[in-house]
Amino acid sequence: MNNMIHEVKNHLAVAVANVEAFRDGVFEPSPARLEAVLQALAEVDVLLGQLPHGMAAATLVASMKPMDVCSVITNEVLALEASAQQHGVTFEVHQCESTGEACRRFGGDPTRVAEIVNNVVSNAIRYTPAGGRIEVDCRPADGTLVLTVTDTGPGITEADRKRIFDAGYRGEASGGTSGSGLGLALAKRFAEEHGGSIDVMSAPGAGAQFAVKLPGTERRAISSVGADGSISLL
Repeated sequence: MNNMIHEVKNHLAVAVANVEAFRDGVFEPSPARLEAVLQALAEVDVLLGQLPHGMAAATLVASMKPMDVCSVITNEVLALEASAQQHGVTFEVHQCESTGEACRRFGGDPTRVAEIVNNVVSNAIRYTPAGGRIEVDCRPADGTLVLTVTDTGPGITEADRKRIFDAGYRGEASGGTSGSGLGLALAKRFAEEHGGSIDVMSAPGAGAQFAVKLPGTERRAISSVGADGSISLL
């Protein structure tokens, strides 16, 4: 249940940040930005639709199918720009600009891919101080889609790097920041669910770079079933 709550709150926060940016005149409500907000709200609808009444825990079910991965990532990143703006962080994006056949034939779950992007970029925004910079790059490499998120935050110690993808773990730099410690664990699980991976390169005081690799091949969702019949992706 905590996983479900975490993901719903993330997507709602993205939508709220954008609406506030429109209200305050920070961003124009262009068709592209409105589409990004609609995607965030549609993801909430999908997640809530996986919450059966009367169950102790939500069933997070991945639905693998051909999808336009470039559009999904572009919309998700665009929606997160408002959150970066609120934190005083410069947001530089090198998006998946291609709209070719390879984008549309990518095999995956659109909501899960969006959640990977949301969790990794939101984590960078959370730990990058005002005046800092985040760079998001998305491009194909050797048949694999590679998404990199680089920040100028405090960096990550070697001890924290070993546990940073553990559910509920919050590292040395987390003092004074909000969060549950679930986001990166979910991003790792969702990436592996797609046959991919997520890694981090960092050193204290030198920022961090997260690299997500997704092959775009359809895989059966990985899940564990609890004694009560609930399904958890962690």
